[in-house]
Amino acid sequence: MVNILRSIAVAAAAAFFLMNTSRAADSERPGAPHLLPAETLAYIRVANMPELVEKFGNTAMGRIAADQQVQPFVGDLYRSAAEAFQVIEDRVGVPLHELLAIPQGELCLALVAAEEGTPQPVVFFDVGDHLFAAEQVIESAETALAAQGATRTTKSVAETEIVIHTMAGDRQRRFAYFVRDGVIGLSSDEDMLAQVLGVWNGDEVNSLADNRTFTAIMKRSVGFKEEPPQITWYVDPFSLAKRVTRGNFSAQAGISLLSGLGLNGVKAIGGSLILATDEFDGIFHVHAMLENPRNGALKMIAFEAGEVTPEPWVPKDAASYTSLNWNVDKTYSELTRLYDTFRGEDAWKNQVLQQLRKSLDVDLEKDIIDQLEGRATLVQWMQRPARINSRSMLVAFKLKNPDQARGTLDRVAAKFSERLARKTFGGATYYQTVAGGRGRNGQPDAEIVRVPTPCLAVLGDYLIMTDNEKLFEQVVITKSDASLSLANELDYKLIASKIQRQQGETKAGMISFHRPEEAFRTMYELATASSTQSRLATAAENNGVFRALSGALTNNPLPPFAVVARYLAPGGALVTDDETGIHYTAFTLRRE
Repeated sequence: MVNILRSIAVAAAAAFFLMNTSRAADSERPGAPHLLPAETLAYIRVANMPELVEKFGNTAMGRIAADQQVQPFVGDLYRSAAEAFQVIEDRVGVPLHELLAIPQGELCLALVAAEEGTPQPVVFFDVGDHLFAAEQVIESAETALAAQGATRTTKSVAETEIVIHTMAGDRQRRFAYFVRDGVIGLSSDEDMLAQVLGVWNGDEVNSLADNRTFTAIMKRSVGFKEEPPQITWYVDPFSLAKRVTRGNFSAQAGISLLSGLGLNGVKAIGGSLILATDEFDGIFHVHAMLENPRNGALKMIAFEAGEVTPEPWVPKDAASYTSLNWNVDKTYSELTRLYDTFRGEDAWKNQVLQQLRKSLDVDLEKDIIDQLEGRATLVQWMQRPARINSRSMLVAFKLKNPDQARGTLDRVAAKFSERLARKTFGGATYYQTVAGGRGRNGQPDAEIVRVPTPCLAVLGDYLIMTDNEKLFEQVVITKSDASLSLANELDYKLIASKIQRQQGETKAGMISFHRPEEAFRTMYELATASSTQSRLATAAENNGVFRALSGALTNNPLPPFAVVARYLAPGGALVTDDETGIHYTAFTLRRE
C-alpha cells in the first residue's frame, strides 16, 4: 500500500470506463488539456463524473441494471461487493459508496515526460462537496505511508500547499498531493504539481491543448452531431516507450528496430467515448495519426474502397459481420522488401517461398497471393444450445480463380489426408478436422464446451475457413436461398444506412455490423442453465466472488430474456483511411 491514493485514482479510472457521458467545462480553472504540458505522453479524462454516471444510466447496460426485474440481482451483487470492501474500509477511511462518490467533476490521469528519468504520473479530480470524505482517505493514506517510514514535507506554490511524502531510504520514491478549491492533485513529482498550479494561476506555457496532433485527434472524436465526448484519451506510443525505457539498452535496441520498420510513423493514437445521445446508445472513436507519406510497415496498411454488402451466403442470424477491401499486392510487396532489408537480399525467396514449397507443395505467390482479389469477410455466429464457446468464427477471402484455388486446396489436403477428411454437404465439398480440448476422462464436457470442428473449402468464389462445421452447413444452405441472407435483414439495412451517412467523402475500407442481443442471449442461457448453476455452487465453496454470484442468482432468479432484449439494439462500425491516418468509429443504436 505504498501509494494508496494513486491506487484509488486508478480504481476510479477503471470504474468510469464502465460508464459514459458529457463534458463539464469548469469555470474556476482550466480543463485538463490546458493544465497539462505539451509533453504529455498519455492521457485519459472524464469530463464530469456525475454526468457520466447519469449518461451511463441511460445506456442499454444502465437501463438493464435498473430494470425492476433485474435490479434485485444487481443490488445483491453490489451488497456483496460492499461487504467484501469492509475488510479494507478501515484502511481507506470511508465505506465503498462514499469512496465511489468522491469524484464530482473532471477526473484526469496522465503520464508526463520528465527531463530525466521515466515519465511521471499526474492525477487530479474534482471532489466538490465530498471534500470531507476525500480528506479522510488522504489521512488514512498518510498514516499508512508514515507507518512505512515516509517523511512528510510541504512547500507552497501559488498560495497552495503541496504535501510531499518521501519513502525511507529511497528519495526517488516520492508521493505528492495538493488540495485546492475542491480539487485534489496527485503525482510522484511535486514539480509536476507545481507546474499544474502555476498554469492554474495564470502562467503561460505550451499545454497539451496546444499540441496540434492532440487537437487534430480530438476534433475527429466528437459525436455524429457534434456531441461532446464524456471520456477522451490520447497516447504518443513511441515517445512514451523511449522515455519509459531510458537506461535499458536492450529495450532501446528493440525500439530502434521498430523505428527501422517504420512504426515510429505512428505519431499518436487517441479517441473518445460518447454515451446516450438522442440516436445512439454509444459511439466509440479511435484515430491513429500517421506520418504522411507512410513508410515501412505503415505502408502495408492498404484499405481500399469496395463492395461491402454481405455476400449471399452470410446467414441472416449472424451475430456479427465484418467486411473489408485491401490492396494485397501493395502489402505483399512492402512485406517482402522489409524482410529482405533485414535478412539480406533474396531472403524472402530463399527462406520463405522455398520452405512453403517444400512443406506444403504451395507456391505462395502464384497459388495464394495472386489468387486473392482483396476482399475479406469475417462472420460470427452463435450455435445453440449455449456453450462457453458458442461463438463460431468464419473467415472468407474472395478469389480471382476459384478453380485454381480449389486445385491447390485439394493438393494440400492430399498431403495431410490423415488429418483432413474430405466431406460434402448440399453439393459443396469441404475438408474438416476435429479439434478442441477434452473434459473429464478425456471426453468433451458437452454441457459446457462446444468441440470445434474446423473446416476449409472453396465455396463459389470464396476460400472459406471456419471453426464450426455447423456454421459451414448454414452457409451452404443460405447460399442456395437468397431470402436467408443477412443482406435482406431490416436491422442490417438500417445500420448500413447509418454507415453510409457517416463515412462522408472518404469511403470506408471496412464496415461491420453486430447484434449485441445474440451475445447477451448466450450469456443469459449459460447463466440460467442448471449445469452452470451447479458448477457455480461448487466453485463458490472456496471462492468469494463465485459465492456472491451464486447467491445472487439463487436469491434473485433472472427474468425472462425478453426483459433484457428490449433494451438492446444493433450496431455497426467503419474504418476510413485518409492522409492523416486511420480512423475507426463504432456505434450502437439506442432502443427507445
